[in-house]
Amino acid sequence: MDVEQLAICDFLAKCPPLTDLSADVREEVATVLQVMRFRKGEEILTIGADNAFAYLIRAGAVDVLLENGDWYGRFGDSDWVGYRSVMRGGKVSMTVQAIEDTVLYAVPGALFLDLIARFERVQQYFAERKPERLRIALKEIRGNDGLALVAMHVRDLMKLPMLVGKTESIQQVACQMNDYNAQAAIVTEADGSLCGIVTDVDFRKRVIAEGRSTSAPIADIMTLNPLTLAPRDQASEALLLMARRNIRHLPVVDNVDIVGVVSASDLLRTQSSSALYLVGDIFAAKDVERLAELSQSVPKMLVSLVRQSLPANDIGQSITSVGQAIARRLLMMAEQQFGAPPVPYAFIVAGSMARREQTAHSDQDNGMILSDAYNEAEHGDYFRAIAKYVSDGLNACGYVYCPGDVMATNDQWRQPLSVWRGYFANWIENPQPKALMYASIFFDLRCLHGDKRLLDELQAEILAKTKVQTLFQAFMAGNALSHKPPIGFFRGFVLDKDSKDAQADKGMDMKKRGVVPVIDLARLYALAGGIAPINTWERLEAIADAGLMTRTTVDDLRDAFEFISMVRLQHQAKQIENGQKPNNYVPPEELSALERRHLKDAFEVIATMQESMASRYQADRFR
Repeated sequence: MDVEQLAICDFLAKCPPLTDLSADVREEVATVLQVMRFRKGEEILTIGADNAFAYLIRAGAVDVLLENGDWYGRFGDSDWVGYRSVMRGGKVSMTVQAIEDTVLYAVPGALFLDLIARFERVQQYFAERKPERLRIALKEIRGNDGLALVAMHVRDLMKLPMLVGKTESIQQVACQMNDYNAQAAIVTEADGSLCGIVTDVDFRKRVIAEGRSTSAPIADIMTLNPLTLAPRDQASEALLLMARRNIRHLPVVDNVDIVGVVSASDLLRTQSSSALYLVGDIFAAKDVERLAELSQSVPKMLVSLVRQSLPANDIGQSITSVGQAIARRLLMMAEQQFGAPPVPYAFIVAGSMARREQTAHSDQDNGMILSDAYNEAEHGDYFRAIAKYVSDGLNACGYVYCPGDVMATNDQWRQPLSVWRGYFANWIENPQPKALMYASIFFDLRCLHGDKRLLDELQAEILAKTKVQTLFQAFMAGNALSHKPPIGFFRGFVLDKDSKDAQADKGMDMKKRGVVPVIDLARLYALAGGIAPINTWERLEAIADAGLMTRTTVDDLRDAFEFISMVRLQHQAKQIENGQKPNNYVPPEELSALERRHLKDAFEVIATMQESMASRYQADRFR
C-alpha cells in the first residue's frame, strides 16, 4: 500500500460508519475508491443524471438542493452525499454543488451496496429515515436498561386490585383477602367506581381492637375517598407521598377506572436512588441552612443519573423532585412560623419545575392563587410574608430570584382566582408580544402546596378558551417559530455564545434551539386540543392519543427530543465533573462525527414538525 492509500485509510478510520469496520475492510475501500476534485460552484450531481458513487467529503463543503431549487442541506468534512441515489437505483433526485474547492472520495456503488448488505452497522447508519437512525442512536447513548426507582413508574410496580362492594360484610371481605393473600382491598360503589380502601391494619385497629361485629358492612371500617395514583406517576414520587402521609397502600386509577393497587413495600423492594434519600432528608430538615446544605447535592446527583444512562425524562423528573421538595418544605416551615393560612391558597410553580423537566439549579418561576375570599387589608401581610420566606429560601438553596420578577413576592403574581381568570382571558383573547411571553411561562403550571382545586378550576377554564381561540393559536405558533433548531448555515450548525460568560466559547444552544422548540410545539398542540398534561413527554403522548399527530410522528419527535436532551445533559455532567458551572452551549468539536450526524437528524425532525405546525395553525398570519 502506497503512502496516499495509507493516508486515505487513516481518514476512513475517523469517518462513521467505517470506524466500526475492520482495518482490512477499510483497506478494501481505500484501494478501489476514486479521488475527485471539484472547483467552487461546480455541480457534482445533477437531478435526473445517473450516479454510480457514494461520495465521502475529504475536504471542502457542498450544498444539496431540492428539485424546486430550495436548499436541503450543507455538508462538510467526513459527511456522505450521493448515497441515496445509489441505494435507489442510481437516478439522482437532488443537486449537489461545491460551495468551495472540494475533494471527494468516490466509493463505487457496487462496493457501497455490498458493505450495506454485509454489515448491519453500515445499514443502520445509512437508514433512509432519520427517525430510524435516531432510535438506534438512543439505544447506544443509553447503554443499559437499569431499573432504578427514579426510572420506574407506578404501572411497572402495581398489582391487580382486589375489588369488593361496600355492602359486603367485614367477614366476607376478610375471607376473600385471606384466599387471595391480599393485604388490601379496594371498595367500590354499585357502579364500580372507587369508594374506599381497606387494609390488614384496618382489621386490627377498627375491628379487633374496637370489638366491632364482623357482620357489619366493610364500609364501616374503610378509608373513604382515599388518595390515588395514576399509572404514569413516578415510583419515587409515589413512595415519597406515602411516606409523608404514613400510607401503606394506594389505589391506582386511570381516569375513573381502577387498574391496580401499589404498596410501599412494593416500592421499597425496588432499587433505591440518591434522589429518594435526598428528598427524604429535605422533608426532615428543620431550617433553611440545612436545606441549602442538602441542595448542594443536586449537581452531583445529576452527574450520577446521567452516568447511569437513565432516560432524559426520568432524569428531569428526579432532579425536579428535589427542587419541589425544597419548595414544599419551605412552605411548611413558613406556615409553622406565620400560622395557618387565613383563606385557602395554591402555591403554583411554572416553567421547567411545573413540567418536571429541570436539570441543574435554575431560577424561580412561581406565584400564588388566592381564594376569592381574600381581603388585602386583612390577609395581605400574611401571604406577603409567606411568599418572601419561600422565595428567599429558594434563592439560598441555589434556585435564584427570577430576573423577570415572575415570583409570588411580586404582587402581580399573588392574586385571587378572579384576577388570574382575568389575566388568562386577556392573554388568550388579546394576544400580544408580552402576552405571548407570559403564555410561555404561565401555561405550564402546577400546584405544589395548598388548595389544588383553585388551579384545577383555572386550568379547566383556560383549556376551554385556548381550544377555540384560533387567533391565539396562530400567535402562539408564530412565537414558537422564534426558536429554530441550530441548522441551516455553513457546516450545518448555528453557534451561539453564552451571554452570561464572557470567556465562554461559542456552541450550539441545546436549550433554546434544541429542547425549547419541542416544548413550545407540544404546548401549542396541547392548548389547541384542550389537553391537560404539563410534562412534555406526557403532552406528546396525549396529543397522539387525541389524534392531533400520528403515533409515528410523535414517536419520531420524542426520539429527537430525547437525543438532544441527552447530549445536553451529558455536556452539563462533564462540566460539573470538571468543576465548571453547567450551561447549555455544546461546542460541535466536543461531539464525535457520529453524534453530530445524529444531532442533525434530530434537529431536522424538529424543523419538519415546526413547518407542519406553522401550516396547521396559520403562523404566517402574524410572522
